[in-house]
Amino acid sequence: MTHTLNRRGFDRERPGEEICVICMIHYKDRNEKTADAMRELAGIIIRHEPDNIMGSSTGAKPEQIVETSAAAGIITAVFTDKDSVMKLVQEIKAKDPGISVVLSGLFADVHDICESAGLTEHTSNYAVGISGNASLLPDHITLEIATQCGHGLVSRHYIEHVARRIGEGKMTAQEGAELLSKPCVCGIVNKKRTEEILLKMVEQNPFTEEREINYAVRQKRKFS
Repeated sequence: MTHTLNRRGFDRERPGEEICVICMIHYKDRNEKTADAMRELAGIIIRHEPDNIMGSSTGAKPEQIVETSAAAGIITAVFTDKDSVMKLVQEIKAKDPGISVVLSGLFADVHDICESAGLTEHTSNYAVGISGNASLLPDHITLEIATQCGHGLVSRHYIEHVARRIGEGKMTAQEGAELLSKPCVCGIVNKKRTEEILLKMVEQNPFTEEREINYAVRQKRKFS
């Protein structure tokens, strides 16, 4: 599962602010036994209070999320507290439901979490960056939100629209973060960090005339 590896804007001075947890069963291995294991695993994850979790964007209740994860054989979540993930991994190890668990975050955070549970990482994946015409990309601060959804469902245009409405006083940053998290069906948009980024966007006043001109040029180049 590599769709969490292109996230931008991690601050090494603020460890543990974003750790994704991904649990999955291969579709050929799904049966009633693994469904029960997924129910148990989903319940454990929910008890440790993630910032966001698969299914929450639809308004699903915890019991619905548990049953959906059992049927789909997958559950994904994002945490903003390393201690919570440490306790989560320790509990998963103790109960040993037999489900593959992937942690995605800064290597130092993942190492600390595994060490706390007496585990050793056996595989590491990382992104090597973006190739191609990078001039077509939005600015780095917009990418800090957009790249949180590894399937690209959080549009940069929507991010700019929400930030503009916050700047105009038509919604709060918390409301904006909630809106931007909804298109991500995996439930791994970090709402807490997104709220902070939106406030930073507004404080830096990104919607200047120069920015609007640059945006128009990018769009023209893209469709010409």
